[in-house]
Amino acid sequence: MRLYSFKNDYKGLSKEEVLASKNKYGANTTLEIKKESLFKKIIKTFKEPMFLLLLFICLIYVFLGEYTDAFIMAFFVFFIASISFIQEYKTDKSLEALRNLTTPKSKVIRDNKLIEIKSSELVIGDLLVVSEGNIISADGNIVEAHELGVNESILTGEVHVVYKKQDAKKEEIEYFKNNRCYAGTTVTGGEAIILVDAISSNTEYGKIGEQIKSIKNIKTPLEKQIRNLILVCTIISISFFALVFIFTYINSLESNIIKRLIESTISGITLAMATIPEEIPVVLTVFLTMGAYLISKEKSLVRGINAVETLGAISVLCTDKTGTLTENKLKVADIYYSNSEISLLKTALITCEKETFDPMEQAIIEYGLKNKLSGNKEEIVYEYSFSSETKIMAHVIKKRNVYKVCSKGALESVLPLCKLNKEEIENIEKESSTFSKKGYRIIAIASTTTSELEDSLDNYNLSFEGLIAFYDSPRYGVKEAIEECYSASIKLVMITGDNGETASSIAHELGIKENHNIIKGSELEKISDNELEKIVKNTTIFARVYPNHKMRIVESFQKNNMVVAMTGDGVNDASALKKAEVGIAMGNGTEVAKEASKLILMDNNFRTIVLAIKNGRRIYDNIKKAIGYIFIIHIPIALTALMVPIFKLPILLLPIHVVILELIIDPTSSIIFEKAKADKDIMKRKPRNLKENILNSKEIISYVIQGIMIFFAFFLSYLYLINNNYSKEFATTFSLSVLIIANLFTVYVNINKDYMIKNIIKNLKEKSIVIINLIIFTILLLIIYLPLFNKLVGTCPLSIFEFTLAVFLAFISTIWYDLVKLIKNKRKAWILFHAFLIML
Repeated sequence: MRLYSFKNDYKGLSKEEVLASKNKYGANTTLEIKKESLFKKIIKTFKEPMFLLLLFICLIYVFLGEYTDAFIMAFFVFFIASISFIQEYKTDKSLEALRNLTTPKSKVIRDNKLIEIKSSELVIGDLLVVSEGNIISADGNIVEAHELGVNESILTGEVHVVYKKQDAKKEEIEYFKNNRCYAGTTVTGGEAIILVDAISSNTEYGKIGEQIKSIKNIKTPLEKQIRNLILVCTIISISFFALVFIFTYINSLESNIIKRLIESTISGITLAMATIPEEIPVVLTVFLTMGAYLISKEKSLVRGINAVETLGAISVLCTDKTGTLTENKLKVADIYYSNSEISLLKTALITCEKETFDPMEQAIIEYGLKNKLSGNKEEIVYEYSFSSETKIMAHVIKKRNVYKVCSKGALESVLPLCKLNKEEIENIEKESSTFSKKGYRIIAIASTTTSELEDSLDNYNLSFEGLIAFYDSPRYGVKEAIEECYSASIKLVMITGDNGETASSIAHELGIKENHNIIKGSELEKISDNELEKIVKNTTIFARVYPNHKMRIVESFQKNNMVVAMTGDGVNDASALKKAEVGIAMGNGTEVAKEASKLILMDNNFRTIVLAIKNGRRIYDNIKKAIGYIFIIHIPIALTALMVPIFKLPILLLPIHVVILELIIDPTSSIIFEKAKADKDIMKRKPRNLKENILNSKEIISYVIQGIMIFFAFFLSYLYLINNNYSKEFATTFSLSVLIIANLFTVYVNINKDYMIKNIIKNLKEKSIVIINLIIFTILLLIIYLPLFNKLVGTCPLSIFEFTLAVFLAFISTIWYDLVKLIKNKRKAWILFHAFLIML
């Protein structure tokens, strides 16, 4: 059959050929994933040591009759587990979004008829008919086309229209061919007949689905470190349990073996409860959830809360150019004119549509207004349309029976139509070259007057009027944000579908270092993965990249032990977004990109990424401080539980005491430290090494010593009072008071690098911290002075002097660390002073 506007006759596949093709190559459906059952997901989640540990603690609470605490712990177990369940569905969602993007129906020629079928029924060998507004549903070569323009940004990331043609040049080396159409792309104009040769997962679009499916969600560095930390603590707790059980059993005064076993078991369980840091997973969840909330207030939507801490570890940031670093809005950068600027602009304005959506035309109109020239108000009597072959267009206006032809287009298309001598051509090409080196896009403007219209622009002798150069201006504040990245030792890499010169020019303007180190997509095709792993270390710009390149680049950085953040908005970015430790999708991007990412940038602004990184570093720092605090406060509890049976003292810490201490430790570690402000030098440090433990040896030693000092104040006061015939209730009350007040002081010693008193004053402005401290202090007063609590906890009232003495001991046991800070600061000051003297 012959379709309207197409030259040739087309028969298409017969029913038998369709069936044969479908049997051989399959249907045009995106890759299905075999979903794991909910039961398997639950079993897999609770195999994690963290959850086994928490469930074990729940059982301990039940065994001891502390049902409220058992319920609270169970709540945290299932809350944290639910987060894991959500993460399991990410891959399914990405592929589902990928499937949903496909056009439901397509037009094909079969059995000499034009019919409409479901896109899933397309087969290899089909003749697919596309026109303006269609989303192409398969890959194939163009059989015949008329002014076919296609938006391939969903695959390439670049928004400009690609004009397709039937015959590609033999020397064409670009990955995406001009004689070929691709699934998922949109027809912006014209029409074509396409011979389908790739469907389903074999299309460029489908290959991305394959990549997404193959990428597994990996645990973040912090998750791995916390898991290892809890395993170590569990082993220590079991060891302590055994020691306390043995010592209590040996030293027990009970003659009844059963009672002695029960006493020893209770002592051991109390110690296990005191030493197992069950607050850590709770702290991790609270910090990351609150961090995600705070980041969202800065126009970033966090899809996976574990990405919050990973943000702080980013060492390389791969970013697109258009829309992230730049405004994605063209502006006139410069002009070159033959006669006058006004003449050039008037002609250029006539070439524009009255209501235009073309970025270049919008820029011309805006520039004209700045020069007090309004948009095109002339009546257009004729139009020479733009085509991919001619790369030139023109509008014709009429005044006093004279036609004025105003044209714009590519320089190589306009120059041959102009009456110019050799010297003029050389000058124009020189100016054009200057603009190109600056990364500008260029169009040429020409015009002529005539009494009669010609069939083609080729029949006119045009007068050259000038060149207009355009640029996509950098976003406000991006340059400063890039400087902050370099200050934080974060490598910046631009990955773009644009040409190298434009990318290099923008990079230079923004202050991106090593902006002359450019690798093109065609070069990447020839480079092996091993070679790329070495090349990425010194490369800043990847230009004209293909979809599969982005994930290769991310993997190469990861092989260099770097933590990668990757920005993107198209389907072509999805696999790289998921592969990166932190995938960052644009708010106006495709659903596939958003589903594959961990962070969605609602304002598409590079500055917002840097703010998120800063927040990520602050949150990680605070998690470290909170874990350090948990260790400090658990050390005196554990050592005391161990020393009491060794010294044959009455049991000091009962399960009820440990529960009360947990009620103090939990909100302190999970709320007060979460609110801690960032250190002043937080964006002047290098990203943390993923191989280092969450707590280094110096920090562990510091925390252990702080814990031992509190232990001395806590245990020795109890030992002294018992040995001097004070009542057990009084000794318990006094020593517990020392421990709880030392807990408050410890917070302010470790919450910041400043001194304790300064930290207390600074945090008086933070309402939540003040409230938590008041609650803790109230709990202590209730334990001491309320008869009901005296009976439950085994305490008694203290006099004002006795209470003041407890406060003094707690203060002495913690304030000494401020002296360490003072010595460190003086040492640094002395080193700087000594260096200054040497220079003199």
